[in-house]
Amino acid sequence: MLESLARLVVALVVATAFGKLVRKLGQPSVLGELAAGVFLGSRLIPGWSAGDALLQNVAEFGVVVLLFQIGLHSDLRSLRKVGGAAVMVACAGVVLPFAGGVILARQLGIGIGAALVCGAALTATSIGISSRILSDLGQLDTPEGQVVLGAAVLDDVIGLIILAVLSTIAGGASVRGWSDSALILAAFAAGAMLHPTRQRQSVQRGVSMLAHVVVPIFFVSVGASVDLQALFAPEALLAGALLTVVGVAGKIAAGFAPWWFTGNKWLVGVAMVPRGEVGLLFAQVGLASGAITPALFGSLMLMVFATTFVTPLVLARIVRTGQPKSQRVLS
Repeated sequence: MLESLARLVVALVVATAFGKLVRKLGQPSVLGELAAGVFLGSRLIPGWSAGDALLQNVAEFGVVVLLFQIGLHSDLRSLRKVGGAAVMVACAGVVLPFAGGVILARQLGIGIGAALVCGAALTATSIGISSRILSDLGQLDTPEGQVVLGAAVLDDVIGLIILAVLSTIAGGASVRGWSDSALILAAFAAGAMLHPTRQRQSVQRGVSMLAHVVVPIFFVSVGASVDLQALFAPEALLAGALLTVVGVAGKIAAGFAPWWFTGNKWLVGVAMVPRGEVGLLFAQVGLASGAITPALFGSLMLMVFATTFVTPLVLARIVRTGQPKSQRVLS
């Protein structure tokens, strides 16, 4: 137990240090927390293990707290104002990457079962990572941020359906993922229901104190799950690079799908790009079921890694160059 607590403290200290460092460089702190996870996952610190049960439990609790916190900040009336745009972005953001991923995989000579896993992994949007980036950049309450939030929630709902289909292949391997995803959506819904209540401010203060401890651990766990050896295996690099291009293009194109929306469509599209823990979940289900090979799993990890780590940098630049439009806040 003491060893587990020590690993947890190390993870929090390293995540805080990396987060402060990237903030000084003008980037969202989530980027540093993810990098801290990769650093710790590389086993450069003796005795630290990403598979520690306590660490994993805190990380799972962290994403629940994060989504509950985001729900507290989410005015469902504001979401309704951009509901049509969010639905269009979500649908396009599932159909385009899925179709592109399956077609690309088949062109690479990958079997139909593995191709479906690739397509499914490309449909994901990590609501936790996207919303945290937007929050760090002060964009969560803008019309663009609300479109992304609504679309990401819908993406997760559709993702649950896709995961249910994959569950028939993976058997029990995906049951944990299914329950975790449902719990995440429930946490967001609970927070959103509390938003209009008088108790919201006091709840926010308590949750904020808790989030400072457990939420960074979640992002550390996402970064630590990246297997660098599999990631840079020669056979995985080409497929991973192509899957990344298709995945990024599909989500950015989805940002332009609601033609009537007058906000910054680049911001919407890019904010939908991170796959994070959701993309890893699909890849892990595919690997556990035997539907994909370790090499293809490495390719999907590369896609998840690239989309998760590059997005904060690109979004920060978009916000800086388009600040007047992005500062509009929904009332």
